[in-house]
Amino acid sequence: MEEPPILTFDTSAINRLVDEKDATDLDALIARLRSGFFVRLTFTNVEEAVANTCGERRRKVLDVCRRLVSSGGRLAEGIHCIDPTGEIIRKMVAGFEGGAPFDWQGVDVGFPEAEQEIARQENFPDNLAKVVREEARTYDKTFDKVYADARPNFDKVFVAGGKDRPANVYQLVSGLQKGGQFWTMARNLYERVAERPADDATIRKFVAECPPFLALMIALCAAHYDRNARPPSAPRSHRAGWADTLMAVCLPYCNQFVTDDRGQMSCYKEVVSLGGLDVTVRSYEEFRSSFCLA
Repeated sequence: MEEPPILTFDTSAINRLVDEKDATDLDALIARLRSGFFVRLTFTNVEEAVANTCGERRRKVLDVCRRLVSSGGRLAEGIHCIDPTGEIIRKMVAGFEGGAPFDWQGVDVGFPEAEQEIARQENFPDNLAKVVREEARTYDKTFDKVYADARPNFDKVFVAGGKDRPANVYQLVSGLQKGGQFWTMARNLYERVAERPADDATIRKFVAECPPFLALMIALCAAHYDRNARPPSAPRSHRAGWADTLMAVCLPYCNQFVTDDRGQMSCYKEVVSLGGLDVTVRSYEEFRSSFCLA
């Protein structure tokens, strides 16, 4: 039998599922999902579900996650939830450094512990939710500071240097690749994980052979475009926070990605286009309208 397409929801889309106007609509939607897709969650989905301040809301979101991971036909790899971004990149680098021919799809990024926690019928406690929220706030501040600290360097190029600002993410990525900054960013990230120096040829080969890493790099560049490089008159169309930006690493692991966040959707469409990924990024409204529940 043909394998069902893999569907991944952003947490914003899962929240829309939870907020369906009545239980009958939600039941019908999940029934349709069972028949047509294999749903794969990200660790971010689980983390953000746990972070809900309201215990009852937390229970409802986790219940929908539980029902989603039990939907659809079984895939050969059967992975219902995948690792956090940092762990995926760590495993990719380790596989690439392992000596054998590298196959990114052969690297196990499943997170069975998260699947087991979702499968449990118990709710997560309020004190754990508080810890997760506090960690998220810390990451948000760090992420914002990294991009704020980089802004003077971009201003030096585009203002003091007299160069035109890029009209889109493609122009920025192309310029950073030609100028070498893209490869420097990739090398810094790779070396931090590998804990050893890497030459230019190694970095270019890894980027070419590892779509999850490439997706992450483009998403990071999209964040630079939105925060530091876009023309002042251009809209902030790609604005995504730290979690959404880093979660771009998950795009190669699904066939469809659904979100209710316009900034994330715009960012991910750039990632898919520039990275040559075979993934469809859709809004929740577009996805929802494709299901006739009558």
